[in-house]
Amino acid sequence: MTSVAREHGALRENVVVALREDIMAGRLGPGEPLRTEAIMQRFGVSNSPLREAFAQLATEGLVVVERNRGASVAPLSRAAAADVLRVGGMLVEQVLRWGMPRYVPGDVAALRRTALDFELAYRSGDLVLAFKESDRFGGQLLDRCGSPELAHALLALLPRLQRLVRLLDPFEYLALQVSLQSALIASMEDRDVESAVVALGSIWSQVARLVDDLGSDVLGS
Repeated sequence: MTSVAREHGALRENVVVALREDIMAGRLGPGEPLRTEAIMQRFGVSNSPLREAFAQLATEGLVVVERNRGASVAPLSRAAAADVLRVGGMLVEQVLRWGMPRYVPGDVAALRRTALDFELAYRSGDLVLAFKESDRFGGQLLDRCGSPELAHALLALLPRLQRLVRLLDPFEYLALQVSLQSALIASMEDRDVESAVVALGSIWSQVARLVDDLGSDVLGS
């Protein structure tokens, strides 16, 4: 790869990371136009890496690109949110079912350490670190599922899942994650896949209720 190509890729990735975070944090709301000139000026990029950034965010379900109308933040609706959560729950369940029988003691120990780091961050009020550690725990589960195709499917849905949970009260959501991780670790130590699946289903349904309870000013009809 040439230095020009590397620079082009770095510029694109900078735009993707920043716009993704703005969408996740709600600084860019559903349906908000993404003004090409303003974003080019903000990041100091040309039209080419910006178009590629929009295309990548579109594949993540965070941006909509329409011919002759440009790009805008993807809308949110209750029906779409319910669908994302339903499919996400099914995929995570398979991650547990396929992965847990393959675990060795070192896998469980690594997950336990991450769960502890997450809980410490949560208890101390460091929400940024808590979300990072929660994501790391999920990534470790995914790494051990044994199926590249399953991992690919869940990773494709992940940005939309993360966008939904970022709409929730962070302490309420992260408290549910504390409970889930604790239950999963206990199930892993007992090599009890079914109890892990039951715990996941219980917590996932609570998250779904929290999303459904969001006001219409946050989540569309």
